[in-house]
Amino acid sequence: MDSLDMQILQNIEKEGRISHEELSKRLNLSRPAIHNRVTKLEEHGVISGYRTKIDWVKLGYTTNALISLRVRTTNYDKLLEQLKTLEINNLVIEECHIVTGTWCIIMKIRCKTPIELKALQDQLHTIDSIKESSTSLILSSLYD
Repeated sequence: MDSLDMQILQNIEKEGRISHEELSKRLNLSRPAIHNRVTKLEEHGVISGYRTKIDWVKLGYTTNALISLRVRTTNYDKLLEQLKTLEINNLVIEECHIVTGTWCIIMKIRCKTPIELKALQDQLHTIDSIKESSTSLILSSLYD
């Protein structure tokens, strides 16, 4: 892994569908050399897949929030399974992290209106191990 590999990774991370031809132009390397490096990164598991960037606003998901949860549990796996099974129309749990600090879990959600956000809050508070929550609406993001 050298600086060229890092540059390849940075470009692919920003633009998952970038062609090897375009990468070769940007990095001043032959297309076969780029192909070989990308293949090796994939074979070693450094690149484990490619993602699609979704324009959530065009789909109507205009409300974004971070929900912090304080929980009391000895079985985080069970709690995460409960969170995975929450189903609310027009709401996507985009991220869910167990964290250190005051809060135990932080979730990033996207929904169409605050109504779905309230429905999520109502469902969260039916889970016994969730003791407290705090919701922050996301007004804008540096990387989105």
